[in-house]
Amino acid sequence: MKVFHDSEVLEELILLAGYIADENEETAQHFLDACDATFRFLAHNRFIGSIRKFHQYELSEVRMWHVKGFEKYLIFYRPIEDGVRILHVLHSARDYNRLFEDE
Repeated sequence: MKVFHDSEVLEELILLAGYIADENEETAQHFLDACDATFRFLAHNRFIGSIRKFHQYELSEVRMWHVKGFEKYLIFYRPIEDGVRILHVLHSARDYNRLFEDE
């Protein structure tokens, strides 16, 4: 199973890790490692996350799961035939509904 993502996901990860690194660089690295491990877990368990309900039909299959060990960080993804496509990684305090509506 494979993990696919757009370049904006990498940008989100860099920003989140940078924010965490301001407090503790070791924790920031642990966060990135946890994201990678969780992405691989999702690729093998594509339908485990809860389905999010958005107004746009093309977002009807978007699921959400947390980063293991960092439950306040959410992964939004879409199951695909040979794995998952990661759409966003966000802190739970963000208004993710607005983010998806703006896309």
